[in-house]
Amino acid sequence: MKRSLPTLIAALAGLLCCLASIPAQASYPDKPLRLIVPFPAGGASDVAARTVGQALAKALGQPVLVENRPGASGAIAAQAVMSAPPDGLTLLWASASMVSLPFVQRTPPYQSLNDLTAVSMVGRLTYCLFVPASLPAKSVAELVAQARAKPDALSYATGSLGEMMTAAQFLKATGTRMVQVPYKGGAQAMPDLVAGRVQVNFGPFAGGQPFVRDGKLRMLAVLGDRRHPGAAAVPTLAEAGIGGVGSPTWQAIFAPPGTARAIVDRLAQEIGKLAADGMLGDQLAKQAVVVETSTPAQLAEIVKSDARTWQQFVREYGIPKE
Repeated sequence: MKRSLPTLIAALAGLLCCLASIPAQASYPDKPLRLIVPFPAGGASDVAARTVGQALAKALGQPVLVENRPGASGAIAAQAVMSAPPDGLTLLWASASMVSLPFVQRTPPYQSLNDLTAVSMVGRLTYCLFVPASLPAKSVAELVAQARAKPDALSYATGSLGEMMTAAQFLKATGTRMVQVPYKGGAQAMPDLVAGRVQVNFGPFAGGQPFVRDGKLRMLAVLGDRRHPGAAAVPTLAEAGIGGVGSPTWQAIFAPPGTARAIVDRLAQEIGKLAADGMLGDQLAKQAVVVETSTPAQLAEIVKSDARTWQQFVREYGIPKE
């Protein structure tokens, strides 16, 4: 069968591209990697990212350098990865709340988090309700009573859109009003919470637990289906009589758009192996992160599902775009 010259040229060009990519993918990675984290250093997500980065560095045989790019609810970090070469050397540590950016920002870095290349889930954070030790409320019921007695007298800190979603649901479920005080991340909110300058935070267990242990904060409830083993005496929010409060809390890794499937699969496989050997789970458990990995396709489906959740939340609560 004869082929036209243009068809042969196109086929040859495609073959050459494939052949050229094989050595690069086979030797991946041949340089240090960057893991871009959308939160300030010291917070629960940052510590978890560094833990995974260290383990991944051993598995890949190259250093994984963590780079903090906080601000704009993760948009700054996402944009850095969106514009990075698709060579698998720049990765994004994404939080579940970053799925919401197209719904809450006028100029988001993407129309869907799936505009990046999904690699793998890593785990889920445990969120808790924290108050300063100086606050009279020693239970969820007492906190609700105090908030109802003096609307807008209490303030709540939010270090992410996920914390904002959880707080909004809590206020609606309890019929209370408090004033929101936004921060770039939970690590920045903690000093003000400890000092009593803000009075409530729905944040990661690992971020507040050290201050609870030191007697500076009080943990009133754990969000989720079960109590946390590190605070077995603390009830879940549902046990305290308030249901339907919570937000997606997963942590995952994404690569730049157009990253080769061979590289993505290699990364996902290595993360899966780290989870399977148990060592990563033990390390992340210290940050109250429950290890949960996925295939790239499964992560992409989670993003699609959560996008519907976020869109409904933004619409229901009338959250304006910034």
